[in-house]
Amino acid sequence: MGSTLRRRHALLVVLAAVLLGCGCGSPGTPLSATPHRRGAAEGPLVVGPGHTWFVTGAGGRHAVLLTGSHTWNNFQDWGLADPPAALDFPGYLDFLERHGHNFIRLYVWEQAAWFPDTPDKVVVAPLPYARTGPGRALDGGPRFDLERFEPGYFSRLRERVAMAGARGIYVSIMLFNGWSIELKGKKSGNPWRGHPFNRENNVNGIDGDVNGDGEGKEVHTLANPAVTALQKAYVRKVVDTVGDLDNVLWEISNESPPGADAWQYEFIRTVQQLESARGKRHPVGMTALWPAPADHNASLFASPADWVSPNDNSKDPYQSDPPRSTARPKLVVSDTDHLWGLGGNPSWVWKSFLRGLHPILMDPYVTTIHNNLPVWPAGQTAATRPTDGNWDGIRKAMGYARAVSERVDLASMRPMDELASTGYCLAAPGREYLIYLPSRGGRLRSLAGRVLGGLAGERVEADLTAASGNLEVAWVDVERGVVVPGAGVTGGRRLTFRAPFAGDALLHLKESPRGA
Repeated sequence: MGSTLRRRHALLVVLAAVLLGCGCGSPGTPLSATPHRRGAAEGPLVVGPGHTWFVTGAGGRHAVLLTGSHTWNNFQDWGLADPPAALDFPGYLDFLERHGHNFIRLYVWEQAAWFPDTPDKVVVAPLPYARTGPGRALDGGPRFDLERFEPGYFSRLRERVAMAGARGIYVSIMLFNGWSIELKGKKSGNPWRGHPFNRENNVNGIDGDVNGDGEGKEVHTLANPAVTALQKAYVRKVVDTVGDLDNVLWEISNESPPGADAWQYEFIRTVQQLESARGKRHPVGMTALWPAPADHNASLFASPADWVSPNDNSKDPYQSDPPRSTARPKLVVSDTDHLWGLGGNPSWVWKSFLRGLHPILMDPYVTTIHNNLPVWPAGQTAATRPTDGNWDGIRKAMGYARAVSERVDLASMRPMDELASTGYCLAAPGREYLIYLPSRGGRLRSLAGRVLGGLAGERVEADLTAASGNLEVAWVDVERGVVVPGAGVTGGRRLTFRAPFAGDALLHLKESPRGA
């Protein structure tokens, strides 16, 4: 029996490969991974009605799906050399444009050296404070003067945000980082040794380690008023530097430790107050703590933030069956960084989009990784270089999802799971519907479907009772990125549809023009 199944498997794979190779897959029009809207990012973004989409423009009629690949060194340089090698930032923007992405988190590290889980001295530059001395910090460089800013840090910040905006890419500027103040349970690479608020590293007498345990968790609390005052001065400088740009969003901190909620709430309000005084507001976000306390997502949704990035748990399964955005009054940017660390899959992109979320990817890009963390060559024998084959599926899915979002009246659509038997539906009832059909089979079923065509396609029952007229039908093969036209239907009833190809599919139904 086993050998028979293997022969059938091999035959199907070979036959499907032959037919695919000769262009016998489902026909259709290519779905461009770079949507038709080009040019500078419109903004500033505001949270639209229903807390589902960001919107821009007069009356908020242009809704925006934010999606894209962010990576750890897209702002500061890092590495074993001192100074570390710089990332090719224009090349990174090329990569984002090539995949149709329109959003990044701009990563900020607070420490000058060391990174959790690696014994190597990893150097980070630039930092926001001038290194003037007198005296030497623990990393060997001059001590920091916390009352003098480093101009190069802020000029780079403005330059990179503006460069991204010119290409239509929105930038969430991270202000602080929880991986810069503690070991996060790891055994080596304590970043607090390289932090400017370590008493050994500054000339101002600031000691952020209030309890003397050798880590700096307290700087992400309100325990030391002197530290909080310095942090607010830094935030004010950042807002002054880029607050006039349209493509800006704010993120208070990446994965701060438990106990940081009140501190984050304070800085959300601080940014909002600073921008209100300037007369130009940008969305302020709060993202998951790490390690995440039980039901920490409730603290995110109770915050004064405009948007949040939750973590995954049994109550909120953002990995496998994302809660729809309308379930809670807060716009959600769903980030693989807080769900897997490094992970995700194309189906997750579509499930998130159809539930009204903004899916983004923690992308290793060109960084070597091991055990879900970035690493450097010294002392690492099992490290792996990321390959496009490991990540291209989810990168393409995000670009395709953005392209689809530009084809529909997104501002009018809301998650309405009850209208589709698959449970994934965006709808403006009676006028337009997007329905996602996840494949119930694996790669073999998908390949076999290229041979069998629509006979292997997924089925969905759609509730179209709100549609009184005719509806145009189109299918998106989300694996291949093509749009396949379908036969039109008449609404006012429940209908069953079968995809004309195997694998994951997206069904688009749109009210026909009058007289058509």
